[in-house]
Amino acid sequence: MTAEAGVAENAAEASGSWTSGSGQTKLSIYPTPIPEIMLLDTPSALEKRIGMVRRKITGYYTSVHSEAQGIINRWISVEEMVETRIKSFRDPTEPLNPGLLYTGISALTTSVLTRSRSLPTRIFLPPIALAGAFSYFLPGTASRVAAHGVELEDRYVPRFGEIRRTSVAHSGIAWERAKESAVAGRESVNQGVKNVVESIEQRTGLKLKAMGWAQEAKKDAQGVADVVQKDIKEAIESKSLSGDSEDSKRLV
Repeated sequence: MTAEAGVAENAAEASGSWTSGSGQTKLSIYPTPIPEIMLLDTPSALEKRIGMVRRKITGYYTSVHSEAQGIINRWISVEEMVETRIKSFRDPTEPLNPGLLYTGISALTTSVLTRSRSLPTRIFLPPIALAGAFSYFLPGTASRVAAHGVELEDRYVPRFGEIRRTSVAHSGIAWERAKESAVAGRESVNQGVKNVVESIEQRTGLKLKAMGWAQEAKKDAQGVADVVQKDIKEAIESKSLSGDSEDSKRLV
């Protein structure tokens, strides 16, 4: 019991006060330690509201910035793809500077010349002139562009590609038939002119073939007719002059 009482007294002295056996609290002879004061940072409701709004605005700005950056990156990739594709169209054996300049001048001149024409002419003729000038001044580049267009056509609109190819084939067949008809007509005209020349030679005795007029007659029937008419007139005049001279000799 004595030991327990000593421990209790020591504890009381450490705490700065102790209690006697009669129940009265006495102060310690040692100075009482100053208690530590801890300040707790407790935000107010307004600060909490401001912080929440700030976090929402920051998150919204971050999401918008990421979306905008993604769009910019996609646009840059598209530009790089287009630039690579355009560079692949160029034919290294063709200079672009005068060819593109002449192509633009052709399209501009056509649009200026057709500005007072009808609406379909103003709409369709300048693009046709542009395509024709581009294929004329830059044939290699134009063929590469056309090949890429056919590739896109087969990839996205194959039905339209089939119709276009069928129309082009039919147009080619019609053109070949027209050329054959033109050749046959030219040959028939040449044969007719040849027959006319031969009949004139038989009737008048003129040697048109020897003078080279038959070939000219094949090229231009009207020219041959004029030449033949002139020769016949000269022959008639010469015959009349020779007849007059013979008559004068007889009179003498």
